[in-house]
Amino acid sequence: MFKRKTDALCPSRKRQRTTDEKLVNSANQLNSSSDFQIEVKTAAALTIEEFNACYNLVKTTSKEDYENSSIGWKPKAKKREMREDDMRYLLVRQRASLSPRDDPKMGEVEGFLSFMLTHDSLPLVAVLYVYEIHLAQPLRGLGLGLHLMKAAEDIARRAEMKKIMLTCFVGNEKALSFYKSQGYLKDATSPEDRTTRSSIVRADHIIMAKDALH
Repeated sequence: MFKRKTDALCPSRKRQRTTDEKLVNSANQLNSSSDFQIEVKTAAALTIEEFNACYNLVKTTSKEDYENSSIGWKPKAKKREMREDDMRYLLVRQRASLSPRDDPKMGEVEGFLSFMLTHDSLPLVAVLYVYEIHLAQPLRGLGLGLHLMKAAEDIARRAEMKKIMLTCFVGNEKALSFYKSQGYLKDATSPEDRTTRSSIVRADHIIMAKDALH
């Protein structure tokens, strides 16, 4: 999902290394109690197959929402966003699809959450911004979406972010209901409806946020 333009954090190498270690630790804790293999990767580290799997999930699950919005579906822009240097991914693979001898990193990607450690512009606050969260049809309804969001929230706390933010299409009522149930509220930076001389132009997306410390 697109987001309002913000600037990525530019941490020192030491802080960057510490943050990456915390991300890996979070993933390892998830893997110890999950039926799914979850791996943390930067956009640059994704293989072609992994990137294509993630892009196809976005296309399959969200293309229609984009087409029905003022933004429109723009494949090149979406791929460019997904490859941004500071983008990180939580890749999901089913353990059941792997034999004991398989490398768990070689299974097919069937879901992912992507995020960036960045900052909100008004005021200047460190945030973890969730860009995308998508699951293949067989993985839906298993609580995995909640599992991934809790992972992102844990990462935000470990990385000492102040808020978790995300963008959701207003028309995606199921997603909106899910985020609200997890404590996400409309952020002050979310676009408002606009009144023209002849009509009211409804905002087609909402920016939501949650305190990372709770």
